[in-house]
Amino acid sequence: MTPAPAGERTERIAAIDGLRALAFLLVFAFHSWQFAGAPDIPVVSTVIAQNIRPDFFVVLTGFVLFLPFARDPSRLGRFSTGPYLKRRLRRIVLPYYVALAYAILLPQALVVLMKALGRDASWQPWPSIGDLLSHLTFTHMFFPQYWSTINGSLWTMALEMQLYLIFPLVMLAAARWGLRAVFGAIVVSVLFRIGVDIFVGDAEFSVVFLWAASGLGRLTEFSFGMLAAVAGFRVAGRMRRPHVIAVLAVMVVAYLVATEPFFRGTVLPIRDLGLSMLFGGLIVLVLTVRPIAALFAWRPISWLGYRSYSLFLIHQPTLWYLSEFLQKFTHVPEGAGLLALLWTVGFAVVLGVGQALFVTVERPCIAWAKQVPSSRAPAGAPPQPLSGPAAPLSGPASGVGAATVEAPLPEAPGAVEMPETDVDVGESRGPDPEGRPPRA
Repeated sequence: MTPAPAGERTERIAAIDGLRALAFLLVFAFHSWQFAGAPDIPVVSTVIAQNIRPDFFVVLTGFVLFLPFARDPSRLGRFSTGPYLKRRLRRIVLPYYVALAYAILLPQALVVLMKALGRDASWQPWPSIGDLLSHLTFTHMFFPQYWSTINGSLWTMALEMQLYLIFPLVMLAAARWGLRAVFGAIVVSVLFRIGVDIFVGDAEFSVVFLWAASGLGRLTEFSFGMLAAVAGFRVAGRMRRPHVIAVLAVMVVAYLVATEPFFRGTVLPIRDLGLSMLFGGLIVLVLTVRPIAALFAWRPISWLGYRSYSLFLIHQPTLWYLSEFLQKFTHVPEGAGLLALLWTVGFAVVLGVGQALFVTVERPCIAWAKQVPSSRAPAGAPPQPLSGPAAPLSGPASGVGAATVEAPLPEAPGAVEMPETDVDVGESRGPDPEGRPPRA
């Protein structure tokens, strides 16, 4: 097998943007399938109905945040929490706020349009003060009555913020203990999930889900993303056909273990562990096997992935009201026909609205975030090799307080640059948990 150029010191990796596109397409497929009445289509429905989308993006988030350290472990000692958080907030908050306004104002605008056309339409209730405050402060996951109200998909933004806050703690531990700290984070997360199952396992679905889907609950998947970054650079140039087959076999087994009900009758988070191995293995293959990397780096796919944050933020209400329009005004019944329209016309509409958000808000925020200085290795200092899974990545942290380690992000969507995975796209488990918008 010819390795992909995983070790090249470039800023973006187009193939990882391709993975982000895949994650978005999975969540788009799920919501469009759900809004089309969840038609029973052999194989397709089985795959789409699997709730693996948030897990995918959590693993990708851990990978991207840790990627600079996998490339150059000496940067661990120069990690600074303040500039790191400033870059994250500049990058994600304004697009998220605009998406909240879009979800709130869209139904009201549609009512105005319907009344102007002489049709009956009901005004939609405005969010409560609690709704607004919890969403604006990224705390809506702490409130079962608010977590899925304004836009059901955006509960993941609260999870994303929790992971951003946990990451500096993991980095401080990794600067002292190396990868042992990452494995320790996995142990902490597993113990937390066991505690959730023991102490709140009999509560209503939303309570159990919100505890399990918190930052600590998803820390296992986040940590596996960090490990995938390290593993990808360690095996770059050494992957051969038997190794690729072995990784694929592990991924298949991990998927079966994660999705088969037989393996869920335990307090252990088997599903999370299985999906972490599945997506971690996929990242390693993309980093190390050139044909796989080329597939995901295909320009249309990487272009889509670069915009996946904006597309995710607006896709759910856009799809919902389009499905309502198709059913009420063109009399398309729920089923495979409606799903086909949502996958074509619906995708085009989501792409148009998402592109508008990207150009007007997200791309300026990317440039704004890049203005925060990033730390680099001292001139002439070679990257330190990763010496072993239990060995320190570098010496004890020194000079903490220097600039953040995140690399600046060029705007060219097709370039080979470090990807930004700023949102973990996905839904919760359970019957219609994401708060479908009300029917007008």
